[in-house]
Amino acid sequence: MNQGIKIIIIDDDEALIEAIKDSFEDKYYIEGFTSSKEAIKQLQKKKFDILLLDYYVDEMNGKAIVNEIRKTNKDLYIVLITGYGEEITGTESLEKLNIQNYFEKSGDFKKLITFIEGVIKSIDFFNNKSCTTAERLKKLRKINNLTQDDIAKYLGIGRTTVSQYESGETLPSTPNIIKLAKLYNVTTDYILCYELDVEKK
Repeated sequence: MNQGIKIIIIDDDEALIEAIKDSFEDKYYIEGFTSSKEAIKQLQKKKFDILLLDYYVDEMNGKAIVNEIRKTNKDLYIVLITGYGEEITGTESLEKLNIQNYFEKSGDFKKLITFIEGVIKSIDFFNNKSCTTAERLKKLRKINNLTQDDIAKYLGIGRTTVSQYESGETLPSTPNIIKLAKLYNVTTDYILCYELDVEKK
């Protein structure tokens, strides 16, 4: 079992939780909850790396759950699992919620497992690097003689959010990472510290 990655699942479908657990049996530490309140309590007691969050769970929807978690936990990597016809979906969820990724439900369980595995590997890789995305963003901005206000205007977000990106308080959403990579003429992998040798070029 990879003790370095701890996953928590919040979903009203207990069968799905068990299926995900079975798929990663003996590989990762996983806890699942059908109650958002119980899950939030557990997150306050124990450190997790990844949250797999269904948008509709109980009386709290995904937005309310994320807002509650972010009051005390800025580092948790949150993947919103979305379905057709929800209040907030796909790319829109990355822009409006303080999350890092999303998965659109398609009925193909294997796709979900492959996606989760990709997220786990990325985070595991990232955790083992001395470089941080926050450091990269701050350095790139200064090299390009830009202010935090310039970046905020470019991304259409508040300057406080840019400051949080550069302090490591929060990670930029995927669309914003793509936009920043284009602005700085670097790869998204470079921003995420996946290509440490790029600086030498």
